[in-house]
Amino acid sequence: MSVIAFSRAIGPVPISCVLSEKHESSIEISEIPIETGAKITDHAYVMPKKVSLDIADGNATATFAALVRFQESRAPFTLVTGLTVYRNMLIKSIDADRDAGHSLVLSAKVEVQEAIIVSTARAASSDGGSKGGEPGGAKSTKAPTPTKAGAGDTSTADRAAGTVAGGDASAVPATPKDQSFLRQMFGS
Repeated sequence: MSVIAFSRAIGPVPISCVLSEKHESSIEISEIPIETGAKITDHAYVMPKKVSLDIADGNATATFAALVRFQESRAPFTLVTGLTVYRNMLIKSIDADRDAGHSLVLSAKVEVQEAIIVSTARAASSDGGSKGGEPGGAKSTKAPTPTKAGAGDTSTADRAAGTVAGGDASAVPATPKDQSFLRQMFGS
């Protein structure tokens, strides 16, 4: 049996061997029916990249637990495969199989998917007003940001105060900027 031995880590979790990789890259093409029944296309957008990895590891319990903990952290990571390097990936699912003959060996399919991360900004108003582009401003069509003082009850006050859930906290890059991912994995 041959194995793909280029990348042997999923985020910070080392894996003994990757048996197979399945890569998916696709776009979504919009289709709009018109009067004659024909469909026209007016837009296409890139879908998140997906990679399915069939893995095996000799330390079943510890590796599975580490993968689940890392998945639950929802921290984006860089995945190095034999074909390309994927950035901002998250573990979507872990499907582990066990049987009596191989109870100490983890055999699993791990699906990872790209998290498309965007940022937002406000545009200034056309009249140059200081609050024109902000919610609640003079020409704004959006409501102002809720405040704790204006909340009717404690649960609403917590949401208005900007309390952030653990999974929504900003992520720390998996690789420091001064060190390449391969150097981090293999030393040197």
